[in-house]
Amino acid sequence: MTENRNKLKIKIWTSSMKGVDGTNQGWVIAEYRDRSWEINLEQSLEDTEDETLIIDIPIGLPKNKVRECDSKARDFLSPQRHYSVFNCPTREAVYAETYNQACNINEAKTGKKISKQSWNITPKIREADKKAKKGKDLKEGHPEVFFKALKKNSVKNSKNSKQGLRDRKKVLKKYGDISALDSFDAENVTEDDIVDAMVLALGDKLDLETVPENPGEDEKGLKMCINKPITE
Repeated sequence: MTENRNKLKIKIWTSSMKGVDGTNQGWVIAEYRDRSWEINLEQSLEDTEDETLIIDIPIGLPKNKVRECDSKARDFLSPQRHYSVFNCPTREAVYAETYNQACNINEAKTGKKISKQSWNITPKIREADKKAKKGKDLKEGHPEVFFKALKKNSVKNSKNSKQGLRDRKKVLKKYGDISALDSFDAENVTEDDIVDAMVLALGDKLDLETVPENPGEDEKGLKMCINKPITE
């Protein structure tokens, strides 16, 4: 994923695009304005109405192959954080009734089964897919891609480690007051999930490019791409 000034640029001038990360309790919603964040927890994406969301969940589900955006995101994050990007399951596998069925379907389509981690978030993928198919404005983003784009190679440690979390907070502090992170209180919502939503919310004020440059569409007409900040 190399820097290319000719790539598609998206500038969002409104303050309505919010960063979203899924949790066991629903969705962390972060909004960035006036160099600070507002953080909320919603049970359903339907509660976000017609807002523009940049979300850490696959948008655009493949039919029978690995998405190019997933491969390119791993290349960009290599060698430290590439493992944080998993292959999106095929559309049919996402809507399978059991994990074993999903593995069998995905293996038949792509030659690879899906991980348990991927299966565990399929309810979230389905929820986002249903909202996107209604024509709602959902853009796919990956927090680790955002952090590396904004801070190059300095965010190397896992976000689940104390040092990794400190590194990510340091990046966010460059953009303003992060006190909302400490004041937000919701049971079973981890700090790293909130940080992920916060960094995605910065997309509201940044120039973004799509990866790949000319994304294909899935069988429902949804673009298969990951949005990435353009940095010098």
